Amino acid sequence: MKKKTVFLVVTLVLVVGAYVGYKYLYKDHRNIAEETAVFNGSAEEIQGQFASGQEELLNQTVIVTGSVSQVEGTSITLDDKVQCVFAETMEVAIGTEIKVKGRCIGYDDLFEIVKLDQSQLIN
Repeated sequence: MKKKTVFLVVTLVLVVGAYVGYKYLYKDHRNIAEETAVFNGSAEEIQGQFASGQEELLNQTVIVTGSVSQVEGTSITLDDKVQCVFAETMEVAIGTEIKVKGRCIGYDDLFEIVKLDQSQLIN
């Protein structure tokens, strides 16, 4: 009787452990469109923060406003300071003032440009 109880307890612990491990490893993806932005400002402001060494915006949702300076496939550059990568090709004219929401993935020291992914236009 005692062996049967130990076997059931061990089996239960293994099953619960496997379930918790699975949920930990395979979390749902973030939906940037539904998240609240922690930063809302211009391309110059966000680039200035990273240039001065402040990196608290990494992996955070941000809203950036700027003038389109370059369009290249699914990527748009704002004021030569922020590169926004979209899921699909965007038809935006150079010089147009736009607002973009996306996830800040880093800062390129060489080109001095902030990079966003999962971007979307905000009206």
